[in-house]
Amino acid sequence: MPLATAMYGMRASNGVVLVTTRDRGPREFEINASAQYAVTEQLNTPKFVNAYDYATLYNEAQHNGNPTATPRFSAAQLQAWKDHTNDAYLAPDVNWYNTVYKPQSSQQRYSLDIAGNAKSYRYYASLEHFGQDGNFITSGKNSYNTNNDYKRYNIRTNAEIDFNESIRLGLNVFGSMENATEPGRTASTILNEIYATSPVSFPVFNKNGSYGGSSVFTANPHASAVNSGYQQTNQRTVAADLSLHLKLDKLVKGMWVKGMVSMNNWYTENINRSKTYAVYQLTDTANTKYTKVGTEGLVTEGTTTVPSQLRQSYYNVLLGYDKQWQKHALSLLGTYNLDNSIASFTQLAQVYKHFGLTATYDWNKTYLFEAGMTYGSLNRYAPSQRWGYLPSLGAGWIISNESFYHLPAVSYLKLRASAGQTAWADPSNYFLYMQNYVIGSTGYNVGETAAGVSGALESGIANTDITWEKAWKYNIGLDAGLLNNELTLSVDYYRNRFYDVLQQPQRVSGIFGQTYPLENLREIRYAGVEASVAYDHTTSSKLRYFLRGNIAFSGSRLLAADEPDYPHPWLYRTGSATSQQFGYVAKGFYTQEDIAAGIPGWQGYAPVPGDIRYEDLNKDGVINALDIRAIGTNKPLVFYGLNGGFSYKGFDVTILLQGAANRKIVLSPSTMAAFNNSYGNVQEFHKNRWTAATAESANYPRLTIGSNVNNDVASSFWLRSGNYLRLKNAEIGYTLKAGFLQRAKIQQLRFFANGYNLLTFKAMEEDWTPNRH
Repeated sequence: MPLATAMYGMRASNGVVLVTTRDRGPREFEINASAQYAVTEQLNTPKFVNAYDYATLYNEAQHNGNPTATPRFSAAQLQAWKDHTNDAYLAPDVNWYNTVYKPQSSQQRYSLDIAGNAKSYRYYASLEHFGQDGNFITSGKNSYNTNNDYKRYNIRTNAEIDFNESIRLGLNVFGSMENATEPGRTASTILNEIYATSPVSFPVFNKNGSYGGSSVFTANPHASAVNSGYQQTNQRTVAADLSLHLKLDKLVKGMWVKGMVSMNNWYTENINRSKTYAVYQLTDTANTKYTKVGTEGLVTEGTTTVPSQLRQSYYNVLLGYDKQWQKHALSLLGTYNLDNSIASFTQLAQVYKHFGLTATYDWNKTYLFEAGMTYGSLNRYAPSQRWGYLPSLGAGWIISNESFYHLPAVSYLKLRASAGQTAWADPSNYFLYMQNYVIGSTGYNVGETAAGVSGALESGIANTDITWEKAWKYNIGLDAGLLNNELTLSVDYYRNRFYDVLQQPQRVSGIFGQTYPLENLREIRYAGVEASVAYDHTTSSKLRYFLRGNIAFSGSRLLAADEPDYPHPWLYRTGSATSQQFGYVAKGFYTQEDIAAGIPGWQGYAPVPGDIRYEDLNKDGVINALDIRAIGTNKPLVFYGLNGGFSYKGFDVTILLQGAANRKIVLSPSTMAAFNNSYGNVQEFHKNRWTAATAESANYPRLTIGSNVNNDVASSFWLRSGNYLRLKNAEIGYTLKAGFLQRAKIQQLRFFANGYNLLTFKAMEEDWTPNRH
């Protein structure tokens, strides 16, 4: 809703997340403590085939590419793997994933809160520790941690003091320390190594205890996890805000002013203490001799870098006026704020400035009106394009307060609507209106014998007209309460038009010789319906139960994108959903009959039975870029959730279900491919590949070694449903409130068990896990 974000000016278009700290309500002194321990495990893990299946599929893929080639794996080797009589060192069968990853890890969270309230002051303080153990194996031989652990320590203090009835001073301070570690080779690299290493490549350890490997496989995932040193990321945050609130009733009754100064500092420090390791390849079987590949390194002091940091100062002044007389209520609020942030000492500061004014009025708590306006800027735009004025209006009608209203079943009924303009001034567009240059480039060749000479080069082209993105947002809603408001209902319809959205121009020349700048060219429409319903009831026997549900339908359409003139209508993105994915339309697999009949194939490629067949949309007898069209949206069009539970005599149970529908996922063909790097790992779903015997049931094309220009393109063949329903949270607890607790001055003690992401029901095949080559 535009009015809800109006005062956030040029940062409002994409929504605002508001965080309210704990209420400092009436309590003399209170201590709350919480301790949680959890066991975590991965939701999905890849299912790699064993050595026998790998070797069998490899021979098949090799034969598909070259029917006369000698199979890489002999019948005797296959039989040994099948019977599990293989030599563990000469013919290994390694599940690298299970070798490196633990099935479970732990998580802890501890917090201590102290709060108090007196006549003229209020305070709140909290300490919190959160720790999550990593899921890699570790080695006791290391004097340092190589696991991918995470630890966080938070401290927060909030305090207010009333000097008198008119002056209130507030101080909030927050500090945080975060420490994360991982193996020196990094977690993502190790996972990629697992996907790229087959079960037959080499053993984890050789017979002499050294790490297995070869000149081709220089990375041993096990060694990468425990013998590559470690990396550490530390983040420190310190934030404080000071506010002073003054009542100006002696000047004008109902007027007040509040000033606030906020400082926020944080930085991230990376410590790299990785090291190299060597692997050993058995090169002389008869004499058991190994060849060393790589070098054994040592963990040293390493390097320390500060990749990101922030110094932010925020100043805000608010002037308010509240007045009630007879059946009227009026509130006025004016504000000026300045946000000055430096994200790097090598960059200029980004400065937001905003002036804002809102006015709300209601008559007899029945007719509600609100108006807002802001005038703001971001200094990263040219002075002529920097400032913008953003208006918004809203109205509400509480029909149930009317004298003519007589519907006992509906105790509350409200109709509301709002409209307004919002904006998004993207700070990542770093002074794009100014022409920048790269100094010290060797891009100039001069002399009779051409030689590179250093000089200055243009760093892209400036756009002096670039400005902030804009949106007009419209909303209409209905709120209702039934059964004495035990049952509540809320429905909203919104329609938003975003324009002047930045993109690179499409109607351009390919011989320009430089990168085209971003321009305010794109226009998008978003529309949808959101609804929520809640029922909360307490019986005479103190049994309380509740049920809350919500559902949202959302859609989008690209209205303008400066597209070039395409020869066919299906090539245009304009008119499609912004999340629409484009690719080829798959028509199953080629058969020998298709090939004999001259069914069009990929341009420059002779199709083979078992290759993916595509639709020739423009009927020109060849499959190429002119046959691409929209195939599915990757963002859900429907979101829904259900939250419910009950409590009775100290026992309580709650559950949360969450889901999404009307979403399509286009899997990356290259990451789904078997043997993509000519020898990488293979998963269970590859076993359902196309063969002459499985042509009717196969859901994966024929196997090949390396990439396949025909099969490795985005198409509807790789389209899968992204719909899911998840049991997001379930909790059962018991609260003690009486008895010996009172003598120990403990108000209540609660024990609970909680489960997170316990069950997921989804349409996509469980075994389809992308390879990470």
